Amino acid sequence: MGKKGPRDTRQNAMKSGPLPWLTLCLCLTAILGCGYTVANTTLSNDYRTLAIPAFKNESFEQEIQIRASNALVREMEADGRFRIVDDPASADLVLKGAITSFDARAISFSTDDNIGQFKITLTARVALEDTRTGKALWEQDSLQGTDFYQTQGGRTREEALDEATENLVETIIYECFESYW
Repeated sequence: MGKKGPRDTRQNAMKSGPLPWLTLCLCLTAILGCGYTVANTTLSNDYRTLAIPAFKNESFEQEIQIRASNALVREMEADGRFRIVDDPASADLVLKGAITSFDARAISFSTDDNIGQFKITLTARVALEDTRTGKALWEQDSLQGTDFYQTQGGRTREEALDEATENLVETIIYECFESYW
């Protein structure tokens, strides 16, 4: 009678109530929650305005630079961390870029050797410059955006190009304003 079995130990643990479990959960939450922050730029508050001149086009895809520039301006306006201005001379920062390549590569074929699916890849060179010093604060030579489209049904080439452009813009914003700093 003096020896307790495993069942007795479990019953005693249950009788102690939820307090030990609650304490354990709170401690784990506090420990695991330490250091978590929402990604944001650590650029100085001195930088309030941003100019995004039209990207250059070094690829063979016509007007892709217009599509990329417009998408980047639209996303940065929605982001709200800077006031977007047209004139680089009146901006604190300038985000310059060039579409360096456009690749639409066949990635799947049907049994009769017809192309089934393409992968579109846009590559850009981008730099963020401080207009007061003229120095580049951040540069990347090979940022990419990709998407896919099928030759029969599904998404069109234009839809895939729009999505690849959006993907490139998201990569630029993330790399330039969130991950680098």
